[in-house]
Amino acid sequence: MPLLPLPALALVLSAHIPSADPPALGTQRVAILRLRFAGKIPEGLQDLFAERLAQGLTAARLEVMPGPDVASRLASAPEDVAACQSPACYPALAALLKASYLITAEVSESNKTYTMVLDIINGQSGGVLASSHESCETCGAEEAGEKMGLAASALRERLEVEASAPAHVLIRSRPSGATVVVDGQPSGVTPLAAELTAGKHQLQLVLRDHAAVARSFTAVAGVEESVELTLPALPSRFPQRTAGWSALGGGAALLLAGIVTTSFDHDQVACSSGNYYLGRCPQVWDTKWWGAAMIGVGVAAATVGATMVYLAPAPAGGVAKLAAHF
Repeated sequence: MPLLPLPALALVLSAHIPSADPPALGTQRVAILRLRFAGKIPEGLQDLFAERLAQGLTAARLEVMPGPDVASRLASAPEDVAACQSPACYPALAALLKASYLITAEVSESNKTYTMVLDIINGQSGGVLASSHESCETCGAEEAGEKMGLAASALRERLEVEASAPAHVLIRSRPSGATVVVDGQPSGVTPLAAELTAGKHQLQLVLRDHAAVARSFTAVAGVEESVELTLPALPSRFPQRTAGWSALGGGAALLLAGIVTTSFDHDQVACSSGNYYLGRCPQVWDTKWWGAAMIGVGVAAATVGATMVYLAPAPAGGVAKLAAHF
C-alpha cells in the first residue's frame, strides 16, 4: 500500500499551509503524519487529496504544520521514531514535531470507488482520538477531492472541540504548601489541581524561607498532566558563627569562674577578733555546688559554641583566601 513520498507531500502541503511560526496562545499544532494510497490513483489526484486534506483541517484554533517542516524533522529523526506506525511511539513522534495531534489518512480505490479513512492521534497518549470515513462511488477527480475535504472537515470539528477544552494540570511542590502564581495571578497553594486554557503559561511557586521557582509550560487541551518543582531552602539568616564564638567565649569564662569558685569551698570567712574560736573562724565558704553548676553550664556552652563555629558556613572572603593560598 504505497505512501505519497515525503518530498511530494511536502510540496503539496506547503502550497496551501503558511510557514510555521510559534503557535499563538490557545492554538494547537496538527501534523499530517501519513497519507497512504491504495489502488489506481493517479499522481495528480493524489496531490488533490493532499491539498483538500490540508485545507479541510485549517481552522482558527488549529495550526496545520507545513509539509516541509514535517519532512525535514522526520529526515533528521532516529529511524525507529521516523518509521513509527504504532501508538507506543506516537508520543515521541509528536514531541519531535512539537504537535498536539497527528493525522493519518488512507485513500483506497476500487473500480472508481474511493474510500477515505482519517484518524486523529492524541500526541500525549498515542491513542486514536477520533476517525472520519467518507466514500465516493464512481466518482470523478473533483468529486473525490470534495469527499476528502468533507472527511477532513469532520475531523476539524472534533479537533476544534478538543482545542477549546480546558487542560487539567496538577501542580505539586517539594515541600508542599507553596503559593501558586499562574500568568501573574495567585491561584492557590500546592498541591493544586487547576484548569487552564490550552497554550503556554508562566508558573511561579513562592514559599517562605525558600527560593521562588519559575518555569513556563504548555498546557494541552483535554489532557491531564502534572508539574512538580522543588523549592530550594534559603540559607539561614541567623549569625551562627558570631553566636558560636560568643557561646564559646562565655562558656570558657564560666568554666574558669566555676573552678575558682570551687577552690573557695571550706575556706574560712574573715571574722572579727571576737568571733574566733580556738584560733579559727568557725564560718567557712560553701561554694562547691555553685562552682560545680558553673563548671557544668560553662562546659555545655563552650561545647555548643564550638559546634556552631565548626558547622557555620565559611565567609566568602575566607574561602577565596584559602583557595588563593592553595
